[in-house]
Amino acid sequence: MNLRTFCLFFMALVVFIPKGMAQEKKEKENFSFGKVTDVYIGLDDVVSSVGAGSLPSDPDVTDKKATQGNKWLRIDVPFQTKKKITPELKFKFYLEGYELTEEEGGAKSSEKFVILTGEAIYRDIPKGDKNYAGVFLSPASMVRFSGLKSDAGEWKTKRLNLRVDAWEGGAQVEPSFDLMAEKDMGPSGRGGKKDPDWYKSADAQQIPGALLPVQDTPFWPKDYKHYPQPKNP
Repeated sequence: MNLRTFCLFFMALVVFIPKGMAQEKKEKENFSFGKVTDVYIGLDDVVSSVGAGSLPSDPDVTDKKATQGNKWLRIDVPFQTKKKITPELKFKFYLEGYELTEEEGGAKSSEKFVILTGEAIYRDIPKGDKNYAGVFLSPASMVRFSGLKSDAGEWKTKRLNLRVDAWEGGAQVEPSFDLMAEKDMGPSGRGGKKDPDWYKSADAQQIPGALLPVQDTPFWPKDYKHYPQPKNP
């Protein structure tokens, strides 16, 4: 190979490689999470969402806040896609919680750190600047996992950690969504830049399936317009 041929070959490599890398990067950038400020974490009333059934609405239980007809915790995380139609997106949510333990007689005594998890899968997602991936925590689970305070105040005010991983076409998308990513540490002393792997903590018990997709709640099908088409696992 003479010098002129070598130079032409080298120049072709310089031109070709960045172009290929740019195409690959462009393909990976179809999906991205939205802004933290657009995240919704709040209590939604079932009565305002679905019609009343023919049976008595509440069972006879001691804690009325724990019945299915009470308020549910809804978590909506925004995302955007650039393709006209994205065949499938899978989301896994991790939410910081505290399970209360009771002494004999029902007296509340202590709480332990837990990580509530759940998945939401959507298919044929149309291009858009603000779609939502959402999960719910039932009233009884809120009572169980909101610790000694027994309310959803820490979740509603976004003072507890939330992480969401996303997969497109079987490949995990980076970066993941982290509610405390811009803080040194979350208000609870977990998460943030100093503790990015809080959701893997050996100190916490994971509670799989505690966070429910919309189709497993009383908000389906009335809220069908708010989310992309759900897909059951």
